[in-house]
Amino acid sequence: MCRKICSEHLDLARHYLGQTDKKHKEWLKTQGLSYATLIKAQVTEFGNKGYQALADVLKKTAADVEI
Repeated sequence: MCRKICSEHLDLARHYLGQTDKKHKEWLKTQGLSYATLIKAQVTEFGNKGYQALADVLKKTAADVEI
């Protein structure tokens, strides 16, 4: 969706949740995710639950590239 390249899926998840623009939020919706739900999980649950949930989806959808 965006052209951000990261070596780790968790870093890419941090990027997505750090963006508040419509483009990133709409992409989350297309994956069946909610920005608000992911942020809530991130700040209220132990262990980076919001980032990890998104990273799991990114592992399935993001193209692998060599950096």
